Amino acid sequence: MTDITIRAARPRDAADIARLSKELNEVVQDSTEHCTPEYIKATLFYHDASFHVLVAEKDGAPVGYAVWHAYYDSGHGGAGAWLAEVCVGREGRGEGAGRALFEAVVEDVKDSPATFMMWTSSETDAAEGLYESSGGKAKTVRRWELNGL
Repeated sequence: MTDITIRAARPRDAADIARLSKELNEVVQDSTEHCTPEYIKATLFYHDASFHVLVAEKDGAPVGYAVWHAYYDSGHGGAGAWLAEVCVGREGRGEGAGRALFEAVVEDVKDSPATFMMWTSSETDAAEGLYESSGGKAKTVRRWELNGL
């Protein structure tokens, strides 16, 4: 097994994050229109953005990333964390990068005011296995989108 390291993402990671995001979106059959370095820099690294972005590296090269942000949920009585994405590209799959990213996000969230974390899954076997083995509980939800804003 190759050593995977996790670090905070920086704007100069935008090209790698865009490449990895495009790979993920192709697998789950989502749009790749916004998977560009320019778009990633303008949104994920915008000066007022509240995103927490981590990068997984294998042998010094980015192979995955995770994004989370804080939010409020009255059903849980306060502050929570929304895991927006865990993405591992072809070069990092099967190396423990997804688990390392997920565990790093959990540690980040523990250092925040959040008392819980939620996420949705693309329902790939690897994602489902990771989340189930990490103690996550699947709940039936409907995903809604409002595009073109």
